Amino acid sequence: MINVKNKGISIIEILIIIAIISAVVAVIIPNLSEFRKQQVLKNTREDVVSLLNKARNNTISSKNSTFYGVHFEEDTATLFENTFVVDSPTNEKIIFDQAVNIPPSGGVSLSGGGNDIIFSRITGDTSNDGTIVLQITNDVTKQKIITINKIGIISSN
Repeated sequence: MINVKNKGISIIEILIIIAIISAVVAVIIPNLSEFRKQQVLKNTREDVVSLLNKARNNTISSKNSTFYGVHFEEDTATLFENTFVVDSPTNEKIIFDQAVNIPPSGGVSLSGGGNDIIFSRITGDTSNDGTIVLQITNDVTKQKIITINKIGIISSN
């Protein structure tokens, strides 16, 4: 009697492996997308806090013998010198990733209104204290809030 051993993989085994891989991918991909959005939100918050701290530090040190501030729009934050002028060569602009924005309603909530935080020379105080809300564009429940108090200290959640 001849002993015949099957070698190789059957089509059924290949289909089962493809089904298992598809199920694993279907579970992992949405979680990776959500993780990416959370990281982009966190990085944007850190960039904005860094820009605010830079404006405050430049003002306290009287860099160029002037004061500095930060102007906020829905998808940007811009460090400016003296007064905000669009496209000024001294501006330092952060453009947010398209997954993150400042909500048009209630995203910038500052004392006295407006979209600018301006720091006072020598002390670093501001009369524009308040909050800046950053959120994932398609999910208003995922937010980071940056708070600026009257003495210019910046904190965030």
